[in-house]
Amino acid sequence: MNTSLSNVVSVGDYLTTAFQPKTLTCPDCQKEHVSIAAVCDECTEIRLAAIHAEERREDLAKKKEAWFAICPPAYRKTDWSRRELSPVLADLATNWTMAPGKPFLILFGKTGRGKTRAGFAILRRMLIAGYSVHAVHAGDAWDNGYHVQGLSSAARLRHDDDRRMADEADDCIDKAKSAQYLLIDDLGKERTGKDGRVSEAVAETLFGVIERRLSFRQPTIITTNLSWGDVMKRFSTDRGYPLIRRIDEETAEFPTIA
Repeated sequence: MNTSLSNVVSVGDYLTTAFQPKTLTCPDCQKEHVSIAAVCDECTEIRLAAIHAEERREDLAKKKEAWFAICPPAYRKTDWSRRELSPVLADLATNWTMAPGKPFLILFGKTGRGKTRAGFAILRRMLIAGYSVHAVHAGDAWDNGYHVQGLSSAARLRHDDDRRMADEADDCIDKAKSAQYLLIDDLGKERTGKDGRVSEAVAETLFGVIERRLSFRQPTIITTNLSWGDVMKRFSTDRGYPLIRRIDEETAEFPTIA
């Protein structure tokens, strides 16, 4: 092999030559610039800004899709600046965060006072901030066909012969346990039997969700029209009192909405 040393280009020489700034014409603005990159610095910034804007659009589209999947139409555009919420609820919707070691927020009050709207407003704020959120009705008011979003119906349907329905029910319960922020609306509206008490399946499902979230300190908002005493009456003795006691221990705020 008669290769002359003068014909051998070292790696260092190659890199020095290859990365030497040159006068180039930017393909975007057609202006000449001295660089090792074909696109000039100004146009590079424009390209990066466009990429970031597209990423933001995609992120917002995903969040909007997630929001529409869990929030019934009546609550999607709550605006507390237009007095749709009382001052107490508006403050919670705007500012509430989990107190150290106290992951639950309980909203007591009569129907129509804005508790559910406030709960969804908090979820929307957290979703925009990047957290995973979910909402369930204690009964089945938000169910629609194969869309299962009620803890009572999920407990009943998870063993349904329709496999798709059973899967939707399981998915509802799994999301209620795993979401970083959860709203349980209308505690006390669970489906009951002739004796006025919820079934063991419903009680077990609700207790399982709440116990899981308490154990892992996952922020949870609960709304109810009932007093704790009336809620306990709907459950068996070995379910009702332990459920309320555990919630009480882990709640920093119990605002009653007049």
